[in-house]
Amino acid sequence: MVNHDLQDSDACCTARKHVRETPDLEVSAFIQRGNNGDVYFGKRIKMGDDVVLKFYWSHPHYDDTEEAVILHSINHENILKIYDLKFLPPSIAFFLTPKISGGDLQGIIDIKSLSTKEALDIISGILKGLTELHSKHQLVHRDLKPGNILFCLDKKIPIIADLGAVKKIEKANEFVTASKSTVYYLPPESVMANEYYFQSDIYQVGIILFQLLGGHFPIDSPLEWFNRKELKEYSEIRNSMEKQSKFDEIIASKITNGKIINTDTLPDYIDSPFKKVINRATNFHYEKRYSNPSAFLKDVHNLLRKHPDCVEVGAELFVKHNGGKEFKISEDLKGQIILEKKIGTKPWRKDNSHNGTKKSALAVAKAG
Repeated sequence: MVNHDLQDSDACCTARKHVRETPDLEVSAFIQRGNNGDVYFGKRIKMGDDVVLKFYWSHPHYDDTEEAVILHSINHENILKIYDLKFLPPSIAFFLTPKISGGDLQGIIDIKSLSTKEALDIISGILKGLTELHSKHQLVHRDLKPGNILFCLDKKIPIIADLGAVKKIEKANEFVTASKSTVYYLPPESVMANEYYFQSDIYQVGIILFQLLGGHFPIDSPLEWFNRKELKEYSEIRNSMEKQSKFDEIIASKITNGKIINTDTLPDYIDSPFKKVINRATNFHYEKRYSNPSAFLKDVHNLLRKHPDCVEVGAELFVKHNGGKEFKISEDLKGQIILEKKIGTKPWRKDNSHNGTKKSALAVAKAG
Protein backbone atom coordinates (compact mmCIF):
# COMPACT_ATOMS: atom_id res chain seq x y z
CA MET A 1 0.00 0.00 0.00
CA VAL A 2 1.41 3.40 -0.99
CA ASN A 3 0.45 6.88 0.14
CA HIS A 4 -1.25 8.60 -2.82
CA ASP A 5 0.81 11.74 -2.16
CA LEU A 6 4.12 9.84 -2.32
CA GLN A 7 6.58 11.77 -4.49
CA ASP A 8 9.01 9.11 -5.73
CA SER A 9 9.23 9.74 -9.47
CA ASP A 10 13.02 10.06 -9.10
CA ALA A 11 13.34 6.55 -7.68
CA CYS A 12 14.51 3.69 -9.87
CA CYS A 13 11.73 1.73 -11.57
CA THR A 14 12.56 -1.44 -9.65
CA ALA A 15 12.12 0.29 -6.30
CA ARG A 16 8.87 1.98 -7.32
CA LYS A 17 7.46 -1.31 -8.56
CA HIS A 18 8.49 -3.24 -5.43
CA VAL A 19 6.95 -0.86 -2.88
CA ARG A 20 3.68 -0.88 -4.80
CA GLU A 21 3.52 -4.66 -5.10
CA THR A 22 4.37 -5.59 -1.50
CA PRO A 23 1.02 -6.09 0.28
CA ASP A 24 2.20 -6.03 3.91
CA LEU A 25 3.87 -2.60 3.64
CA GLU A 26 2.28 0.81 3.99
CA VAL A 27 4.78 3.23 2.44
CA SER A 28 4.53 6.90 3.42
CA ALA A 29 7.71 8.77 2.42
CA PHE A 30 10.65 8.68 0.02
CA ILE A 31 14.17 10.11 0.05
CA GLN A 32 16.67 9.83 -2.79
CA ARG A 33 20.25 9.54 -1.56
CA GLY A 34 22.19 9.70 -4.81
CA ASN A 35 24.95 7.08 -4.92
CA ASN A 36 23.59 5.63 -1.68
CA GLY A 37 20.38 4.49 -3.36
CA ASP A 38 16.68 5.09 -2.76
CA VAL A 39 15.10 5.09 0.70
CA TYR A 40 11.44 4.69 1.63
CA PHE A 41 9.80 4.94 5.05
CA GLY A 42 6.72 3.00 6.01
CA LYS A 43 5.06 0.50 8.30
CA ARG A 44 4.59 -3.25 8.33
CA ILE A 45 0.82 -3.69 8.43
CA LYS A 46 0.72 -6.99 10.32
CA MET A 47 3.45 -6.09 12.83
CA GLY A 48 2.49 -2.42 13.12
CA ASP A 49 6.12 -1.29 13.38
CA ASP A 50 7.92 1.49 11.51
CA VAL A 51 10.42 0.30 8.91
CA VAL A 52 12.89 1.59 6.33
CA LEU A 53 13.17 0.19 2.81
CA LYS A 54 16.55 0.73 1.11
CA PHE A 55 17.38 -0.01 -2.51
CA TYR A 56 21.07 -0.15 -3.50
CA TRP A 57 22.65 -0.70 -6.91
CA SER A 58 24.10 -4.20 -6.84
CA HIS A 59 25.57 -7.02 -8.88
CA PRO A 60 23.21 -9.92 -9.74
CA HIS A 61 22.16 -12.38 -7.04
CA TYR A 62 23.55 -10.27 -4.19
CA ASP A 63 21.23 -12.04 -1.76
CA ASP A 64 23.08 -15.31 -2.42
CA THR A 65 26.50 -13.88 -1.55
CA GLU A 66 28.22 -14.88 1.66
CA GLU A 67 28.10 -11.29 2.93
CA ALA A 68 24.35 -11.05 2.47
CA VAL A 69 23.68 -14.37 4.18
CA ILE A 70 25.84 -13.36 7.16
CA LEU A 71 24.29 -9.88 7.46
CA HIS A 72 20.80 -11.35 7.48
CA SER A 73 21.78 -13.60 10.41
CA ILE A 74 23.46 -10.99 12.64
CA ASN A 75 21.64 -10.08 15.85
CA HIS A 76 23.67 -7.47 17.76
CA GLU A 77 22.37 -4.34 19.47
CA ASN A 78 24.97 -2.12 17.78
CA ILE A 79 24.29 -3.39 14.25
CA LEU A 80 21.10 -2.58 12.38
CA LYS A 81 18.86 -5.64 12.21
CA ILE A 82 17.92 -6.74 8.69
CA TYR A 83 14.37 -8.05 8.49
CA ASP A 84 14.55 -8.88 4.80
CA LEU A 85 17.27 -8.83 2.15
CA LYS A 86 16.81 -9.82 -1.47
CA PHE A 87 18.05 -9.17 -4.98
CA LEU A 88 15.60 -7.46 -7.35
CA PRO A 89 16.45 -7.86 -11.06
CA PRO A 90 18.14 -6.44 -12.93
CA SER A 91 20.55 -4.71 -10.50
CA ILE A 92 19.04 -3.77 -7.12
CA ALA A 93 19.68 -5.08 -3.59
CA PHE A 94 16.73 -4.51 -1.26
CA PHE A 95 17.06 -4.15 2.54
CA LEU A 96 14.14 -3.96 4.98
CA THR A 97 15.19 -2.70 8.43
CA PRO A 98 13.62 -1.15 11.53
CA LYS A 99 13.34 2.63 11.74
CA ILE A 100 15.56 3.93 14.53
CA SER A 101 14.16 6.70 16.71
CA GLY A 102 17.04 9.15 17.02
CA GLY A 103 18.20 9.64 13.45
CA ASP A 104 21.90 9.52 12.57
CA LEU A 105 24.96 10.92 14.32
CA GLN A 106 25.57 13.55 11.65
CA GLY A 107 22.17 15.05 12.40
CA ILE A 108 23.01 15.08 16.10
CA ILE A 109 26.43 16.74 15.87
CA ASP A 110 25.08 19.29 13.38
CA ILE A 111 22.85 20.77 16.10
CA LYS A 112 24.69 20.20 19.40
CA SER A 113 28.04 19.64 21.03
CA LEU A 114 28.53 16.27 22.66
CA SER A 115 30.25 15.91 26.00
CA THR A 116 33.43 13.85 26.06
CA LYS A 117 31.58 11.05 27.86
CA GLU A 118 28.76 11.06 25.31
CA ALA A 119 31.28 10.90 22.46
CA LEU A 120 33.28 8.09 24.04
CA ASP A 121 30.15 6.11 24.92
CA ILE A 122 29.03 6.32 21.30
CA ILE A 123 32.44 5.23 20.02
CA SER A 124 32.38 2.34 22.50
CA GLY A 125 29.11 1.13 21.01
CA ILE A 126 30.40 1.48 17.46
CA LEU A 127 33.51 -0.52 18.35
CA LYS A 128 31.42 -3.26 19.96
CA GLY A 129 29.41 -3.55 16.77
CA LEU A 130 32.60 -3.50 14.72
CA THR A 131 34.02 -6.30 16.87
CA GLU A 132 31.00 -8.39 15.88
CA LEU A 133 31.60 -7.66 12.19
CA HIS A 134 35.39 -8.12 12.26
CA SER A 135 36.11 -10.86 14.77
CA LYS A 136 33.04 -13.05 14.45
CA HIS A 137 32.19 -12.66 10.77
CA GLN A 138 35.38 -11.31 9.07
CA LEU A 139 33.38 -8.45 7.56
CA VAL A 140 34.52 -4.88 6.90
CA HIS A 141 31.93 -2.11 6.63
CA ARG A 142 33.85 0.15 4.19
CA ASP A 143 31.65 3.24 4.69
CA LEU A 144 31.69 4.22 8.36
CA LYS A 145 30.77 7.86 8.96
CA PRO A 146 28.35 9.75 11.26
CA GLY A 147 25.64 9.67 8.60
CA ASN A 148 25.77 5.86 8.59
CA ILE A 149 25.57 5.48 12.37
CA LEU A 150 22.06 5.65 13.82
CA PHE A 151 21.27 6.52 17.44
CA CYS A 152 18.56 4.70 19.36
CA LEU A 153 16.99 7.14 21.83
CA ASP A 154 15.33 4.40 23.88
CA LYS A 155 18.54 2.49 24.61
CA LYS A 156 20.95 5.43 24.19
CA ILE A 157 23.17 3.37 21.90
CA PRO A 158 24.69 3.80 18.42
CA ILE A 159 23.74 1.37 15.67
CA ILE A 160 25.93 0.69 12.65
CA ALA A 161 23.75 0.99 9.55
CA ASP A 162 24.02 1.27 5.74
CA LEU A 163 25.43 -2.23 5.36
CA GLY A 164 25.25 -2.37 1.58
CA ALA A 165 29.01 -1.95 1.12
CA VAL A 166 30.03 -4.72 3.56
CA LYS A 167 32.67 -7.17 2.28
CA LYS A 168 34.31 -10.27 3.72
CA ILE A 169 38.08 -10.49 4.27
CA GLU A 170 39.27 -14.05 4.79
CA LYS A 171 42.58 -13.32 6.58
CA ALA A 172 43.84 -10.51 8.79
CA ASN A 173 46.51 -9.24 6.36
CA GLU A 174 44.31 -9.39 3.27
CA PHE A 175 42.25 -6.58 1.75
CA VAL A 176 39.29 -5.85 -0.49
CA THR A 177 38.72 -2.93 -2.83
CA ALA A 178 37.50 0.31 -1.28
CA SER A 179 34.00 1.73 -1.46
CA LYS A 180 34.18 5.17 -3.06
CA SER A 181 30.82 6.49 -1.86
CA THR A 182 32.25 8.94 0.72
CA VAL A 183 35.66 10.26 -0.29
CA TYR A 184 36.36 12.31 2.86
CA TYR A 185 36.50 9.18 5.02
CA LEU A 186 38.69 7.11 2.72
CA PRO A 187 41.95 6.04 4.40
CA PRO A 188 45.27 6.72 2.62
CA GLU A 189 45.68 3.11 1.43
CA SER A 190 42.31 3.31 -0.32
CA VAL A 191 43.15 6.58 -2.06
CA MET A 192 46.60 5.45 -3.17
CA ALA A 193 46.04 1.77 -3.97
CA ASN A 194 42.28 1.08 -3.74
CA GLU A 195 42.98 -1.27 -0.80
CA TYR A 196 40.73 -1.66 2.22
CA TYR A 197 41.81 -3.59 5.34
CA PHE A 198 40.24 -4.31 8.72
CA GLN A 199 42.29 -1.36 10.00
CA SER A 200 40.67 0.84 7.35
CA ASP A 201 37.43 0.57 9.34
CA ILE A 202 39.47 1.56 12.42
CA TYR A 203 40.63 4.68 10.55
CA GLN A 204 37.05 5.68 9.79
CA VAL A 205 36.01 5.23 13.44
CA GLY A 206 38.97 7.44 14.39
CA ILE A 207 37.62 10.15 12.09
CA ILE A 208 34.18 9.77 13.69
CA LEU A 209 35.72 10.14 17.17
CA PHE A 210 37.49 13.31 16.00
CA GLN A 211 34.17 14.72 14.80
CA LEU A 212 32.20 13.73 17.90
CA LEU A 213 34.76 15.48 20.09
CA GLY A 214 34.34 18.72 18.12
CA GLY A 215 37.17 18.59 15.58
CA HIS A 216 36.86 20.65 12.39
CA PHE A 217 35.71 18.38 9.54
CA PRO A 218 33.85 20.59 7.02
CA ILE A 219 31.97 18.06 4.89
CA ASP A 220 29.24 20.65 4.20
CA SER A 221 31.77 23.30 3.13
CA PRO A 222 34.76 21.26 1.90
CA LEU A 223 36.55 24.23 0.35
CA GLU A 224 37.58 25.06 3.93
CA TRP A 225 40.10 22.23 3.58
CA PHE A 226 41.84 24.15 0.77
CA ASN A 227 44.76 26.49 1.41
CA ARG A 228 44.95 29.83 -0.39
CA LYS A 229 46.95 28.49 -3.34
CA GLU A 230 44.65 25.49 -3.82
CA LEU A 231 41.56 27.67 -3.60
CA LYS A 232 42.97 30.04 -6.24
CA GLU A 233 43.81 27.19 -8.62
CA TYR A 234 40.40 25.62 -8.10
CA SER A 235 38.44 28.85 -8.57
CA GLU A 236 40.20 29.61 -11.87
CA ILE A 237 38.94 26.39 -13.50
CA ARG A 238 35.80 26.88 -15.59
CA ASN A 239 35.15 23.42 -17.03
CA SER A 240 32.93 21.48 -14.60
CA MET A 241 34.63 18.11 -15.18
CA GLU A 242 38.08 19.61 -14.76
CA LYS A 243 36.86 21.42 -11.64
CA GLN A 244 35.60 18.16 -10.11
CA SER A 245 38.86 16.44 -11.02
CA LYS A 246 40.85 19.21 -9.30
CA PHE A 247 38.61 19.01 -6.24
CA ASP A 248 39.14 15.24 -6.00
CA GLU A 249 42.88 15.70 -6.45
CA ILE A 250 43.14 18.23 -3.62
CA ILE A 251 41.03 16.17 -1.20
CA ALA A 252 43.07 13.08 -2.06
CA SER A 253 46.25 15.00 -1.29
CA LYS A 254 44.86 16.03 2.10
CA ILE A 255 44.19 12.38 2.92
CA THR A 256 47.53 11.03 1.68
CA ASN A 257 49.44 13.83 3.44
CA GLY A 258 47.62 13.23 6.72
CA LYS A 259 45.93 16.64 6.64
CA ILE A 260 42.26 15.68 6.42
CA ILE A 261 42.07 16.11 10.19
CA ASN A 262 43.99 18.44 12.49
CA THR A 263 43.77 17.67 16.20
CA ASP A 264 44.71 21.29 16.98
CA THR A 265 41.14 22.21 15.94
CA LEU A 266 39.69 20.19 18.82
CA PRO A 267 38.29 22.18 21.78
CA ASP A 268 40.91 23.21 24.33
CA TYR A 269 39.54 20.79 26.93
CA ILE A 270 40.49 17.85 24.68
CA ASP A 271 44.04 17.16 25.78
CA SER A 272 46.87 14.89 24.65
CA PRO A 273 45.56 11.45 25.76
CA PHE A 274 42.48 11.94 23.56
CA LYS A 275 44.59 13.16 20.64
CA LYS A 276 46.93 10.20 21.06
CA VAL A 277 44.02 7.78 20.62
CA ILE A 278 42.74 9.65 17.54
CA ASN A 279 46.21 9.80 16.01
CA ARG A 280 46.78 6.09 16.51
CA ALA A 281 43.41 5.17 15.01
CA THR A 282 44.02 7.40 11.97
CA ASN A 283 47.72 6.68 11.49
CA PHE A 284 48.83 6.99 7.86
CA HIS A 285 50.16 3.41 7.93
CA TYR A 286 47.34 0.93 8.47
CA GLU A 287 49.73 -1.49 10.24
CA LYS A 288 50.35 1.13 12.96
CA ARG A 289 46.68 1.65 13.78
CA TYR A 290 44.84 -0.38 16.40
CA SER A 291 45.03 -3.98 15.22
CA ASN A 292 41.38 -4.61 16.09
CA PRO A 293 38.33 -2.84 17.58
CA SER A 294 38.92 -4.41 21.01
CA ALA A 295 42.34 -2.74 21.34
CA PHE A 296 40.78 0.59 20.34
CA LEU A 297 37.93 0.01 22.80
CA LYS A 298 40.39 -0.60 25.65
CA ASP A 299 41.92 2.85 25.18
CA VAL A 300 38.48 4.45 24.91
CA HIS A 301 37.49 2.87 28.23
CA ASN A 302 40.72 4.19 29.77
CA LEU A 303 39.79 7.71 28.66
CA LEU A 304 36.34 7.30 30.21
CA ARG A 305 37.84 6.05 33.45
CA LYS A 306 40.67 8.55 33.84
CA HIS A 307 39.18 11.82 32.58
CA PRO A 308 36.24 13.98 33.72
CA ASP A 309 33.29 14.63 31.43
CA CYS A 310 33.64 17.98 29.61
CA VAL A 311 31.25 19.90 27.39
CA GLU A 312 30.76 23.44 26.13
CA VAL A 313 27.22 24.77 26.30
CA GLY A 314 27.03 28.20 24.73
CA ALA A 315 29.73 30.33 26.35
CA GLU A 316 30.11 28.05 29.37
CA LEU A 317 32.38 25.05 29.83
CA PHE A 318 31.27 22.33 32.25
CA VAL A 319 33.61 19.75 33.79
CA LYS A 320 31.95 16.92 35.71
CA HIS A 321 33.70 14.32 37.87
CA ASN A 322 32.47 10.98 39.14
CA GLY A 323 31.09 11.51 42.63
CA GLY A 324 29.06 14.60 41.77
CA LYS A 325 31.71 17.34 41.79
CA GLU A 326 31.18 19.77 38.92
CA PHE A 327 32.95 22.90 37.65
CA LYS A 328 31.77 25.70 35.38
CA ILE A 329 34.07 28.07 33.50
CA SER A 330 32.71 31.27 31.98
CA GLU A 331 33.71 34.83 31.16
CA ASP A 332 32.14 37.95 32.65
CA LEU A 333 31.33 41.18 30.78
CA LYS A 334 34.84 42.50 31.50
CA GLY A 335 36.46 39.47 29.92
CA GLN A 336 37.57 37.96 33.22
CA ILE A 337 37.52 34.18 33.65
CA ILE A 338 35.08 32.91 36.27
CA LEU A 339 35.49 29.44 37.79
CA GLU A 340 32.66 28.00 39.87
CA LYS A 341 32.16 24.61 41.45
CA LYS A 342 29.43 22.64 43.15
CA ILE A 343 28.82 19.19 44.57
CA GLY A 344 25.57 17.40 43.83
CA THR A 345 22.55 19.66 44.22
CA LYS A 346 24.38 22.36 46.19
CA PRO A 347 24.56 25.89 44.67
CA TRP A 348 27.46 27.10 42.54
CA ARG A 349 30.33 28.76 44.46
CA LYS A 350 33.25 30.72 43.08
CA ASP A 351 36.66 29.04 43.06
CA ASN A 352 39.54 31.50 42.93
CA SER A 353 42.36 28.93 42.92
CA HIS A 354 43.45 29.85 39.38
CA ASN A 355 45.57 32.63 37.87
CA GLY A 356 42.82 34.25 35.80
CA THR A 357 43.42 32.40 32.54
CA LYS A 358 41.07 29.85 31.02
CA LYS A 359 43.94 27.37 30.82
CA SER A 360 44.56 27.65 34.54
CA ALA A 361 40.86 27.43 35.40
CA LEU A 362 40.53 24.34 33.21
CA ALA A 363 43.50 22.71 34.92
CA VAL A 364 41.90 23.30 38.33
CA ALA A 365 38.56 21.99 37.11
CA LYS A 366 40.08 18.85 35.63
CA ALA A 367 42.15 18.14 38.73
CA GLY A 368 38.94 18.27 40.76
